[in-house]
Amino acid sequence: MASEARECTSGAVQAEQSIGLKPWQGKNSAWLTAGIIIADVVGAGILGMPRAVSEFGWLLGTVVMAIMLAANVHISILLWKVRVFYRPCEGAHTYKDLCKGAFAKAPQWQRRTAVIATWMSQYSFMFGLLGIYLLSAGKGLGMLFNTSEICLPQWAAIAAFVLLPFAGTAREMGSYQSLVWVNIITLCGTVLIPLGYFIIQGVDEIRKEGSEMVLAAPMTWAGVLSGLSTFTFGMTSQFMLTEIISEMKDPREL
Repeated sequence: MASEARECTSGAVQAEQSIGLKPWQGKNSAWLTAGIIIADVVGAGILGMPRAVSEFGWLLGTVVMAIMLAANVHISILLWKVRVFYRPCEGAHTYKDLCKGAFAKAPQWQRRTAVIATWMSQYSFMFGLLGIYLLSAGKGLGMLFNTSEICLPQWAAIAAFVLLPFAGTAREMGSYQSLVWVNIITLCGTVLIPLGYFIIQGVDEIRKEGSEMVLAAPMTWAGVLSGLSTFTFGMTSQFMLTEIISEMKDPREL
């Protein structure tokens, strides 16, 4: 057993050296990391959750959401274990680095194919994600200043102009810690303010005429795909989790 362990360790060290990952020391605390994860996972996806649940019905929608949440937690734990406990991945700073370390012992063509696929999936997702965030920010400004005759593309451009200094100067996710907590407070307000309003107004004032609550709604292919895509969007943290872990002082605290 000891000889097998030595061979495994030496093989991991050789694989680590062959892929050229350099050690990375982060500085974020566990609490700040938890705040970043909450802001990353919840985010704008929470705004579409009611519509996604309505596509399935309140009971079936709750079950689907719970299943996808469990899948998200399971995948996140697997990524954390690979990043922290697998020697070739200890220096991984990005999702692509994690893939490179995980395939350290694989043939070069196989590792290269996996890395390219990972890179394309992550960056295409982030590109679409930034577009959704920018549209959400533009719509938010338009609703806030609804008396101004400014179209959505112009509001989106204004939002991009306001956010650009922060995005351009924040080289790490913990650079502006205050913004992380402001984001969490905003998310709490997004949930609590509508709920409080609904409670005050009552069902008779809020519920649309002719609508009803059902355990399981009549499902269509379009509705199911729309609901699942919203749930997936709201619970897709694995694309950023490696970066979040790598910026911790001690990733084992997560």
